[in-house]
Amino acid sequence: MNEFNLVAQKRTVFGKKNIELRKTGNLPAVIYGPDFKSLALTINTKDFTLIRKQAGENSIINLEILEGDKKTKHNVLIHDVTVDPRSSALVHVDFYQVNMDKPVKAYIPLVFINESQAVKDGGILVKALDELEIEALPKDLPHEIQIDISSLVAFDQTIYVKDIVVPKGIKVLSELDNPVLSVSAPRTDEELKSLEEKVEEKVDEVKVEGELKRQAKAEEVALPEEK
Repeated sequence: MNEFNLVAQKRTVFGKKNIELRKTGNLPAVIYGPDFKSLALTINTKDFTLIRKQAGENSIINLEILEGDKKTKHNVLIHDVTVDPRSSALVHVDFYQVNMDKPVKAYIPLVFINESQAVKDGGILVKALDELEIEALPKDLPHEIQIDISSLVAFDQTIYVKDIVVPKGIKVLSELDNPVLSVSAPRTDEELKSLEEKVEEKVDEVKVEGELKRQAKAEEVALPEEK
């Protein structure tokens, strides 16, 4: 298991002053958890960006908090990251302190590896799930779960949640009968032609409906003048 270390300081600025904090290359953050009093923090933006890329949101981070001459260490998960929708800049980070002896729930991203013969033969790969809900001790949380799609050798084959092999110590919480990935047969020329005709019909319907609405609107405008 890789170790991820991050240093934080107790934060003394709040509200609009956080704007100035971000301009200095730092981020406002907070840490909270069961039986833990929440604490406002400041972290280095570049350091956090690197840790987030390496650890994701499912790996334990060793967070060292500096508060004057005092240093404390905490095992945390990245619980939430607020991003500015306009600039995509990081705005705020929530850390969740975990108890290493108690299981936690998490959503683990699924990574599909290798190649499917059915896809090579023209099949269409249909992904139904991109993450798996699990429960495990913090130390056992995987960064990702790999799924080998080479088992999909024929059209209409499906990989279900129950088919996923997870590491020891992990309990799967997602419904076992949920489909994860499947391969559909390629559409025939007749099916493609039928789809094109339906699209053309729909476009014609929209045009006619739009023209009727314009006529109705014109009549509404004309009525007062006639009176």
